[in-house]
Amino acid sequence: MTMNYEVERIRRVTSNYFFWQGLRWVPIGVVVMALGLRRTNWSPIADAWEDLLLLCLIVLVTVLSPLIGVYYRRSFGDVRDDPDAHQRREMMKWLLVYPLMILSLVIDIKFRPAFFVTGPVWCSGILAYWLSTGRGRPHYLIASMSMLGLSALQWFGFVERGKQMFSVFALVLGAIYIIGGLLDHRELCRILRPVNRS
Repeated sequence: MTMNYEVERIRRVTSNYFFWQGLRWVPIGVVVMALGLRRTNWSPIADAWEDLLLLCLIVLVTVLSPLIGVYYRRSFGDVRDDPDAHQRREMMKWLLVYPLMILSLVIDIKFRPAFFVTGPVWCSGILAYWLSTGRGRPHYLIASMSMLGLSALQWFGFVERGKQMFSVFALVLGAIYIIGGLLDHRELCRILRPVNRS
C-alpha cells in the first residue's frame, strides 16, 4: 500500500513537474510585492526610484527564470511532457480561469464595489491550480483562504476600496508566491531525490 502511494505521488509530481519547481515563483513574488508597494505610504523608497526598482526586478526575473530551470534539470533530471495529458487544463486556464481573474481585478479597480470580487475568484483559481497540478502541498489551501480573507478585510472596512485594496492584494499575492514557492520546492525535494550523475 505504501509503495503504491509513493509511486502515485511521484507520478503526480513528474506529470506536473514544471509546476512543482517552486523556486521559479519566488522572484515573481518579489516583483508582485514591489508592485503592491508602488506609490503607497508603505514604500521604503521614493517615488522616482520605484519604477526603476520595478524594472530592475522584472529584468532580474527574466534572467533568473532560465537559470532556475537549469538548476532543476541538473538536480532532478528532465521530464518529457505529454501534450495531450494537460490539454483540458490549458484550455480551461486560457478560456475561463485567467479571463475571470483579470475581469475580477478590473471590476475591483474600476468600479470599487463594497465586496472585493477578486477574493473568491482568485481563491477558486488557486484551488483549480492546486487540483490540476497534482494536489499535495496543503499550503495552497491556506493561500486560497487568504484570498477570501482579503474580501472580509474590505467588507468590514479595514482596507479602503480601490488602490489601497489592490496594494494589499498584491502584497498578499507576492507573499503567496514567495512562501508557496519555497514550500513547493521543499515538497519536490522530499518526493524526488536529486539525480546522481556520477
